[in-house]
Amino acid sequence: MAIPSKEIEKILFEQTVNTEEFVRFIGNFKFTNHGDFENINWLNTPGPIYTSNTDNCGTGQVEAMNNVGGDEDYHEVIFKQPLTEQELKEILTAASIDPYDAYYFDGNKNWTSKLIIDWWSKSHERITYILDCYQYELNLPDILDRPLYGPRIPIPENYKNWLDFYQSGLKEYLEWYMTKINTYPVTLNELNFDWTRKNKLDNLLKSKNTHI
Repeated sequence: MAIPSKEIEKILFEQTVNTEEFVRFIGNFKFTNHGDFENINWLNTPGPIYTSNTDNCGTGQVEAMNNVGGDEDYHEVIFKQPLTEQELKEILTAASIDPYDAYYFDGNKNWTSKLIIDWWSKSHERITYILDCYQYELNLPDILDRPLYGPRIPIPENYKNWLDFYQSGLKEYLEWYMTKINTYPVTLNELNFDWTRKNKLDNLLKSKNTHI
């Protein structure tokens, strides 16, 4: 199921996120920003948490491989909203080490069904972009020399996780989220995409991992 647990729903998916509960997951770190939705990174998946212009050291992707992705310059985005307490903990860890404080928690006040439907309609463009990043990571050498830029080692698995969610789970989650914020159901069009390229990249990743 691609919908949040009841506990996560209670913390994150009311109109105002209960950031006081974050202490359970990240200690006494305080999230004091007030939102920057007008500058949201276009790759963020709709939901309570989003990013604008984070740093690009690659730390967030490593901390939350199943939820935080990176654009071509490794600026971080939320590709899957947290569905479990463990995922929330990992995202909050990623947020806490972003020196620009560019993780925000007021998405529920900004997303509407109209905006989400428009976002969904551009899925092919995002998928192609993510596939390019996935392929780039797969072609990197095993040891990287790029101080303060991107992860220290290639992380193609992160982009695979991102695309896996697009293949299975994203539509279900978005329909649930729209019902949650609007109190009435909305059905999205099916995502018809040719996944041949991803399948080839997945096989290449599997082959690389087999030979490690």
